Amino acid sequence: MSETVSTVQSTAQGAKNIIRMAELDDCQKILDIYSPYIEQTAITLTSRTPSLEDVAKTMADIKRHYPYLVCCIDGELVGFAFAYRMRPQEAYRWSAEINVYIAPDYHGKGIATALYTALFQILKTQGFCNLYAVITLPSKASVALHEHFGFTEMCVQKAVGYKLGEWRDVLWMEWRIEGAADPSTHGAPLLLQDLNAHDIDMALAMASTLLMGAQ
Repeated sequence: MSETVSTVQSTAQGAKNIIRMAELDDCQKILDIYSPYIEQTAITLTSRTPSLEDVAKTMADIKRHYPYLVCCIDGELVGFAFAYRMRPQEAYRWSAEINVYIAPDYHGKGIATALYTALFQILKTQGFCNLYAVITLPSKASVALHEHFGFTEMCVQKAVGYKLGEWRDVLWMEWRIEGAADPSTHGAPLLLQDLNAHDIDMALAMASTLLMGAQ
């Protein structure tokens, strides 16, 4: 292990501000962050607040194939991000949809950027090639966040969802991961359990170091 890698890992492991893999014990805090988005905004077009059991089941299902990450500041969980299956057909295996949610008091602190940095690196290492973000309009901050990582606008679905008394337009953004593996030689994306643990640890450590620099 290089001196740089060792320093990054030890710094992140000793910090209170970290990006890490989500655990079932995080579900209540995740639900606390997610519920206001459902009940008070059209940022998500989900209309029914899930139960704690629903959140736990969704997390377990996602973590079989995709990263599910959380951000903790001073020991408090303040944001989460994950990827999930875009379409059920096998030909879509190399594509994933992504989501990130941040507690209101922690917007503008580089948390979404840090979460996405780790998320995208892990997805790339697994062998995913295409990522998609689905954004309810208007949302300048979300569009800017995704453009920062290289996402481009693909299409707008006009009046596709009805929530809080209004029809909502939805923007699809796409990003073909630079340097992504060739499916013809790499095969299907790896399961998380089949990744080298060092690769996951490094992605989390690098993102945690980025997070500390933003605070």
